Amino acid sequence: MVDEDARLMLAFKDGDTRAFDVLFERYTPRLLGFLFRMVRNRARAEELVQDVFIRLYNAADRYEARTRFSTYVFGIAHNLALNDLARAHRKREVALEPVDQDRWADPTPGPDARLEAVRTQEALERAIGELPERQRAALLLRTQEGLGYAEIAESLDTSVSSVKSLLHRAREALLGKLGDLTT
Repeated sequence: MVDEDARLMLAFKDGDTRAFDVLFERYTPRLLGFLFRMVRNRARAEELVQDVFIRLYNAADRYEARTRFSTYVFGIAHNLALNDLARAHRKREVALEPVDQDRWADPTPGPDARLEAVRTQEALERAIGELPERQRAALLLRTQEGLGYAEIAESLDTSVSSVKSLLHRAREALLGKLGDLTT
């Protein structure tokens, strides 16, 4: 059973360049959000999104729709993010940029509620950023992209039980770090 996005990739493989444009438009925002939260640098995340699409473009002739397209594309993104993080670690670069707070603030509550929402979001973003890379990737793929355990396992090149463990540890770590916010 082939999903719509996999059909588009197969159409691109057969020469339909418009199909690639549709995939680019459809996946760029999702990949940018995922990669930004992985590497914590918007410019670097934008470059990595471009790298994902360059890899898709160059590998089109070898593409086979064995899994959902989203699983395939987020697997590529995850691997590129891990490579980038390893490279930055070797260079001792820690590229953190502030989270765009206006994006998270709800315009209807009063000033105190907005301030509290911003502080909570900042704390959550910081806590997610402090998770080990594999836990962070599993958590983002589950919560942000809505992937199932099997799809996450394939994207991260691991087992379903490992994904469950990664998600459990990530949630426990977040609860531990954010416990003060709930009291």
